[in-house]
Amino acid sequence: MSNAKRLSLTAYLSLALRNLLRNPRRTGITLATMIFGIATLTLLSALNDGWLEQMRDNFILSFTGHIQIHASGFESSQNLNDHIKAPGEVILLLQDSPEIQGWTQRIRTSGLVSLGGSSAGVQIMATDPEQETWVTHMHRGLKQGRWLNPGTSHDLLLGITVAQNIGAEIGDRIVLMAQRPNGEMVSEIFFLRGILETGAPQIDRTLALIPLNAAQAWFEMGESVTDIVIRASSHENTASLQLQFNRKLSGGGYEILAWQDLDPMVRQWLEFSDAYGLIIILVVVALVLTEILNTMLIALHERQKELGIMIAIGTRKSQIFFMLLIEAVMLILLGGALGYGVGGLLVLHLSDGGIDLSYFANAFKFFYMDPVILPLLTLDSATRILGTTLVAALLAGLYPAWRATKIEISQSLRTF
Repeated sequence: MSNAKRLSLTAYLSLALRNLLRNPRRTGITLATMIFGIATLTLLSALNDGWLEQMRDNFILSFTGHIQIHASGFESSQNLNDHIKAPGEVILLLQDSPEIQGWTQRIRTSGLVSLGGSSAGVQIMATDPEQETWVTHMHRGLKQGRWLNPGTSHDLLLGITVAQNIGAEIGDRIVLMAQRPNGEMVSEIFFLRGILETGAPQIDRTLALIPLNAAQAWFEMGESVTDIVIRASSHENTASLQLQFNRKLSGGGYEILAWQDLDPMVRQWLEFSDAYGLIIILVVVALVLTEILNTMLIALHERQKELGIMIAIGTRKSQIFFMLLIEAVMLILLGGALGYGVGGLLVLHLSDGGIDLSYFANAFKFFYMDPVILPLLTLDSATRILGTTLVAALLAGLYPAWRATKIEISQSLRTF
């Protein structure tokens, strides 16, 4: 009994390894099942992270930016009367910040576009042509024509669906109609210089893009704007920048909105992603619990005589409990590491070409996704899968280990 008390961790590990190797077929089948399951879950998690990263990038860089600053109430009213009268105050805060990659000013309002007898409702957006390229990739979506030239006043770009609906072609004289902040309806002639096809619904179906200086003169707004749009140097800086501007502009009549707050659909998909991640975790737990529990219970039945003898010669039941628990942990750690390794190799193999789902390209465009999904391994997914696997191992090993401590010596010795 005194020897049992001095049993070292190395001895426990040696016993656990010997017991696992005693029946290599059963242990091998359990490991193979775990490797397959965890590799599959790793790949699914990487695909999920990959398409979410694509959706986030496309949503932010196609139109929205990481953060938008408006006058209080503008996002809900979309009324030019709710505008930022002195944007210089905000612009001073944007300069010399390492967390900001670029920013631009915009004016947004709803309006009407007309050509001949055809017309369509649009979202008129005015921006600085050069600064917009620092914040979004909208200029990369040019299907025909050219981007807005700085200094021009009557250039116009239309989303491809808008252009098709009114039958517009490059060079056409297009009439835009909108409402000034004072409520007066005004119209202006612009010349179509380009057509955008980005895959983003907000752009292709509704956008009429004009230079900022043209809109400020047309709407008689002086230097005023409705939006100041910011691109952070990385996605992770969004929350800190939002908090920073909320603090610095507190009480100034501003609303500071992060990209997640600007589109209910994107928020819903992010919530769906959280639910999907939870499902992955539950599948991992169920897989691990089932495989480890099955292996340990069968091994326990086969080793009743051995365990009975160990108890008879003075081995403490707590030590038997610990020994069997270590067996479960060793099995799951090996299976988890190999499974994640195999899954990681699959992800690396697919990371160059991705998974081409171009057949569903139209549906993907609606959700700001690329038709080719590139799986992405992240530290969060690795922690989630491997951490949950270890927890599941402990849970799966507890019951067989506890059962072993309830073995009666007389009954176990009569079993064989």
